[in-house]
Amino acid sequence: MSRSSDNDPTNSQCAIMFADIAGSTRLYNQLGDNKAEALISQRLTAMQNITSNHNGRVIKTIGDEIMCQFPTAVQATFAAKEMHIDKATNNETEALDIRIGLHFGNAIEKDGDIYGDAVNIAARMTTIARTNQIITTENFIRLLDKDLTSNTRLFDHTRVKGIDEAMKIYQILWEEDNVTTVATTQNIQQILQAKVSIVFKFGGKENFYTGDDINRPLSIGRDSSCDMTIDSKVASRSHVNLEFRRGKFVLIDHSTNGTYVKFKQQNEIFIRREELPLMGEGYISLGERYKEKNTTNIYYSVLQKT
Repeated sequence: MSRSSDNDPTNSQCAIMFADIAGSTRLYNQLGDNKAEALISQRLTAMQNITSNHNGRVIKTIGDEIMCQFPTAVQATFAAKEMHIDKATNNETEALDIRIGLHFGNAIEKDGDIYGDAVNIAARMTTIARTNQIITTENFIRLLDKDLTSNTRLFDHTRVKGIDEAMKIYQILWEEDNVTTVATTQNIQQILQAKVSIVFKFGGKENFYTGDDINRPLSIGRDSSCDMTIDSKVASRSHVNLEFRRGKFVLIDHSTNGTYVKFKQQNEIFIRREELPLMGEGYISLGERYKEKNTTNIYYSVLQKT
């Protein structure tokens, strides 16, 4: 990572990170300006220290976001993971969730700041990232070693301004209980070719489906004959079906106790003998209200080309 000693711009290959504190507006409304600002400042300082500890450099802070530069993708990855872990294990009164975008490429450096397509792509990854996620590009993933790439998964397929072809984007998993089986090459090809696909995570496994895969309803329930078997006393033997209709995945309940669907950052929805299109990401709970620590929760994420 080269640095200019004068006003002339220099080019450097580096990893670029944007780390954003999510929900800061809500925090100001709930806690008031002084307390919210103190908490955000404390979190930003911790993120800056983590950056330095991994041989990175904080380029600037932008409100509740920091922009950093690292010599390697590996160093940026470890820093991103530590930022999430530090946040999750910190004894702050209010949990400050973060989202992180990463990219590796050529950056133009001048007067202590950096510019160029690589910066724009890293910023775009941050806007795609949801709360508690690390999102990056295929080019970045290729620079990681085997141990790190084993904790990644294909996340989406999207277009980025200034780039002709749609890009594969990946999620770097940092929570141990979220590190599950990664899509096989065949899964990835199916997902990339499909306009819409869905992933289910349950019991340490990931199941990927596209609309083309679902030529009959997929069954979820307590019975061992179901496509996805859930060991729960409150689940019916055949509790719900999943169908693909008109470009959407539709959950159909035909159970005794009903089904709760918790969309990300929204209130849960209860259905019984009803249908519900699945959107974005969230959790499905059979026969009982969603609770974060329930072992029978089914995580889902709908992946759609943009």
